[in-house]
Amino acid sequence: MLRDELNELLTRTGPGTPGGRFMRRYWQPVATSSEILVGGKPKHVRILGEELVLFRPDASGRPDSSGRDDAGKPGLLGLHCSHRGTSLAYGRVEDGGVRCPFHGWLYDVQGRCLEQPAEPETSTQKDSIRHPSYPCQELGGLIFAYLGPADAMPLLPRYEVLVREDGTRKVDYYPINSNYLQNLEGAVDTVHAAYLHTDQWSEKKHVLAALPRPRVDFVETDYGIRQRSHKASPSPGGPVMNDVYTYFFMPAGFLRVQETNKGEGDVKKFQSWYVPTDDTHTMRFQAAFAPLETSGEPYPWPEDTEFMPPGPENDYFRDYERYDTISGIPVRAPGTAIKGFLAQDSMVNETQGPIVDRTTEHLGAHDPVLMAMRLMMLKAIADVEKSLDPKHIIRDAELNDIVYVRGTDVMELV
Repeated sequence: MLRDELNELLTRTGPGTPGGRFMRRYWQPVATSSEILVGGKPKHVRILGEELVLFRPDASGRPDSSGRDDAGKPGLLGLHCSHRGTSLAYGRVEDGGVRCPFHGWLYDVQGRCLEQPAEPETSTQKDSIRHPSYPCQELGGLIFAYLGPADAMPLLPRYEVLVREDGTRKVDYYPINSNYLQNLEGAVDTVHAAYLHTDQWSEKKHVLAALPRPRVDFVETDYGIRQRSHKASPSPGGPVMNDVYTYFFMPAGFLRVQETNKGEGDVKKFQSWYVPTDDTHTMRFQAAFAPLETSGEPYPWPEDTEFMPPGPENDYFRDYERYDTISGIPVRAPGTAIKGFLAQDSMVNETQGPIVDRTTEHLGAHDPVLMAMRLMMLKAIADVEKSLDPKHIIRDAELNDIVYVRGTDVMELV
């Protein structure tokens, strides 16, 4: 269990909270690069309880005094116009910025007001406007933003899944209707996979019961926690996965390295960021990378298909009579847009409530890794309150050429 005041520290991430100040010390993904087009429709973004607008300006033809022109670079601004509060998400991206639909005020990515069309020609008011803005960077198909104090801004980590060129990559995201921490903990708790995600449960539960109990080893690292789950499987396709390497990285990230089903030593790496939208909603961003296969061929990621978000409104696609899983939520539903693992994960995490009451939990033998992660995050919150860098803040460019989240076993080094 966790004392209520500590649970509050970890789960509340809005402006002005200790947890929010901690989260704002790191770069956070806010969108995929492909969805924000030059001159395209601006996007309303909510992150860490703040209402923002994301856009990609076209060429302004008027670089600033330093010669800088931000054409094509994403910008993240406060959602509400500094004039009278209208949403800039309904504005137009043109002339090097985003223009408010109410009176045409034009803002660049740095929050400078470039034009106030209705004001007298002699007015200099626009020069005093500094609209809220946050720096953005792109890497590996994702747009990251930094919402913390400018004088504490670290380097954006160049994770291998984002920068490696010897394989194929796929990025996506999906919304979750509960607090970020319980979804992160659901990922770090790898033991659940043999139960929540096993198909043909009524048959395989007997095989599972006869196997050795799962064993989880973990160790603290400079980025967070490295974890290895030892899981025996009687045969390929059995009810339990083989050994799985997983990693928690600060502030709220998870990476899984797993062999493909081919049994040839090929692996795929799935790195996720659990980004608080607000205290009771989350966006999970994922960058998946597959190194070239042992055959020398690139791994072909499946094409994007229509996605149906799971939730209580569609009962997480549960069909208790038809699908033989513990929950009745299918692992696979051919011919549909249902993603079974995602629906099952969303169900177990969302049905804990908008924010889990951790004062009532009874942790088991495989949960010490969750306790270690919580303590690590609580220490980081305390460090930020003391104006210290929390864990996994990178400032040395030489250490940021490529950032590996892994250990030293053979499969991890692929």
